[in-house]
Amino acid sequence: MTHPFEGISYRDVIHLARPELERIMREGTTPLEENMVDAEFRGYNPPRFARVLGFQKFIKGFFRDAQGWAGYNLFVDNPRGGYDRPWKQKPGSKRHGFYDVQPVRPGRYGDFPNAVLLNYGAGRNSPLNPEGRIRDFVVQIDPGNPDLYLGKAFLDLGVTRAFANFFVIERLR
Repeated sequence: MTHPFEGISYRDVIHLARPELERIMREGTTPLEENMVDAEFRGYNPPRFARVLGFQKFIKGFFRDAQGWAGYNLFVDNPRGGYDRPWKQKPGSKRHGFYDVQPVRPGRYGDFPNAVLLNYGAGRNSPLNPEGRIRDFVVQIDPGNPDLYLGKAFLDLGVTRAFANFFVIERLR
């Protein structure tokens, strides 16, 4: 039996409607550390507000250190350039928006047990950095393709949280 998202492309995912993105979050598979560590991924935030605010495109990287599986973000040149343009790190851009990659557990962030949680509030960012409020669920879309993932971003607002957007990442280097 084939997986419902077998063979889907980066471009296809960018154009999916929200109900299909929600389905991917429910039916995607858990990302494996060995498929992501020491790699960078081109990232794309499809919503129009991301384009207007200048963070539609980004680079997301993953690494392992003494504290465990983690990652970072990088700014790109021409972040409003569209998904069909090259992803190049912005000159002088440094790693920012650090996160720990954690298993999903029951409770406040137990929505997608098949995902991993990118927890920007785990202590790798300054307490004053607003990026520390971000919590991303990430799933592997097609179990046969360890290069393509879907994320669902939330902002942790203390007593509650707010859905921000979906994003897609694909292996860059």
